[in-house]
Amino acid sequence: MNLQARIELYRKRGFQTSEAEILVLIEEAASGLFSAFPDRFILFGGAALVLFYDSPRLSRDLDLLAKADGLPAAVEVQRVVESSIQPLAEIFGLGKLDLRRQGDSMDLIKIWVESNQRPLFSIDLTQIGGTVLQPEIVQQRIAGDHQKTILAPSANYLLFQKCETFLDRRYPKARDAFDIDVLKTKGAKLDGNLNAHLEDIIQMKELDAELIRSRIARIDPKLCTVELRPILPQELFRELAKDDFKRLRKTLKAVFSNWISQEPHELDDHLGR
Repeated sequence: MNLQARIELYRKRGFQTSEAEILVLIEEAASGLFSAFPDRFILFGGAALVLFYDSPRLSRDLDLLAKADGLPAAVEVQRVVESSIQPLAEIFGLGKLDLRRQGDSMDLIKIWVESNQRPLFSIDLTQIGGTVLQPEIVQQRIAGDHQKTILAPSANYLLFQKCETFLDRRYPKARDAFDIDVLKTKGAKLDGNLNAHLEDIIQMKELDAELIRSRIARIDPKLCTVELRPILPQELFRELAKDDFKRLRKTLKAVFSNWISQEPHELDDHLGR
């Protein structure tokens, strides 16, 4: 697939041209790192949803979880990323990129990719946050190229992670609800094993049905407008807003149906009670 075709795929999803170019740079950064450090990382987070599951929510974070053997040297990571994306940056008119490290440690390397002091995206390599179940790690191709492969969680595991995150945050986030909806639309589901893992987490944190229902209810028009308007294509945002974002709450109710009361009344939408 040529460069223009890759950009057009993102534009058809509602991204601006400048955003599509950044996503192509993220693709190439990921491809370069997985080629230079084979079998060392798993790509997770919002970038995985955008690159492989057609999410229209812009993510400017390339999150990589180290599988084993610790993190590579930060200077090596910078070298690989720069050599992977600088030629494309020049094609996109971004000039010489600046890769700025922030807060290196034994467990975390964070690198900002900037153009003329403007942040484009960040790269986070970490050993923090546990591991992905081996059966849930899948191989993905960058832009359909069999020579550019990376490892990422399956759609089912990403759904599990997003459900855990939705329940674990101090305050619910509309973007988590949106990501859960995207994954459900792509056919992701909590199978027996992942369902059991989520059950363990809910019991460990002592989350009862009322608490889960209340978190779902907080995904209301006010929160969704503040959080989702800046990160979604305008047409999609307007479509969700027309129905007061009920679609997102409906998806959450379906995902957490095993843990919320099966009473006949509708979940409080924060709209009419």
